Amino acid sequence: MWVFREQTERVLLVGKAVRIISGIRAAMTLADLGFIAECGSILRTVSEYTGEILSICQGLLTGPQTEAQRRFLRQYFAPMPRDPDEEQDRYVTREELFKGYYRWAAEKGGDYDRARKVFRFVLQGYDKFVHGAYITAMELYNGRDHTFMLSGHESEDKKNVYKAAVAAKLHESLSALLAIATVTGIPALETEIGLASRELYASGEISGGARDSGQSSE
Repeated sequence: MWVFREQTERVLLVGKAVRIISGIRAAMTLADLGFIAECGSILRTVSEYTGEILSICQGLLTGPQTEAQRRFLRQYFAPMPRDPDEEQDRYVTREELFKGYYRWAAEKGGDYDRARKVFRFVLQGYDKFVHGAYITAMELYNGRDHTFMLSGHESEDKKNVYKAAVAAKLHESLSALLAIATVTGIPALETEIGLASRELYASGEISGGARDSGQSSE
């Protein structure tokens, strides 16, 4: 198995960015094919990665790093246990890790409690896909013939809803990538990502506007 030459925050951020980009591509493919529940499951993991990136970037930019951020770094590079009796470190919870991010939002003029509530709300919504909640199965139910659409949802409108969700998650992901560019000190990349983020926001794709109005999404 390939391994990184260094075990630093910079490498962690690159690894998480790789998973974000791969995940967004996969989610859009699944949305196109109508596999909406699977699309939602992948978007849930992308949400986790963006939050982790923003938390680690906060620790690097404003400091000091929290104990949760330091432990998260150690755990990222920890090898898999070789047997079930090997002592395992308790994983950092997302609530522990994201406290630094919430504090960062407050320092930028936001509301700490509001940021925490909104982030929890978004993640809990996507949690339903990961846990196979009732509503995620019933979205695939076809009331006309009382079957489940196991080969992809038949409704183009439903597919478009999930394509818009992917676009929204891409916009969120660009914020995380922008934070990485800031931390690593690459102004040109910061500018490029910022422009892409604003262009995506104005496109109407996040709300499905371009598709609803009959415009091309290309």
